[in-house]
Amino acid sequence: MNYPILKIERLSQTSTTKFCFMENIFVYSSENFYGLIAYNFKTIIPPTYEEILPAFTHHFWGCKNEKWKLHNFENIEINNKQFEEVETFQNGYACVSKNGKTFGFVDRNGNFKIPAHYLKGQHLGNCLFAVGKDIQGKLKYGIIDLKEELILPYLFDEIPTFTDVALLLLKRRKPLREWLRL
Repeated sequence: MNYPILKIERLSQTSTTKFCFMENIFVYSSENFYGLIAYNFKTIIPPTYEEILPAFTHHFWGCKNEKWKLHNFENIEINNKQFEEVETFQNGYACVSKNGKTFGFVDRNGNFKIPAHYLKGQHLGNCLFAVGKDIQGKLKYGIIDLKEELILPYLFDEIPTFTDVALLLLKRRKPLREWLRL
């Protein structure tokens, strides 16, 4: 029998947890295409993708013809939307781009919740998003909410952590005695 040569790459335990792939799931390649296989060598997704990235539990981003689509572990497209760049979901949102230049955020159904008109971004948690804009020729990050209201201005040179943002917001809040005067 003529079996194809398979190259199996185990996702490290850190990556498995970080990227929400189920435990004991491996990315494998055959003839320069990628698929997913279980620890018992049962094929979950055949090797038909140019690249595979974890999306969230039981879902992955699959790239064909340089376009990314969201799929479940039954290899069914979540919707028919294509993206040029994608990232793994964080707290229910993924930063994506249709054109590779402007970015927005989609939910787990692949629907835009924040339109793609930012230079880059990341969901920090608690419905706070770090988004990048060109400010006087430099990429600066600000913090917005789901309604795109600016929470913190574009003053960060890199994406801040949720803890950094929470500390800044706590420092900015008014003392209780000021609130009671209102």
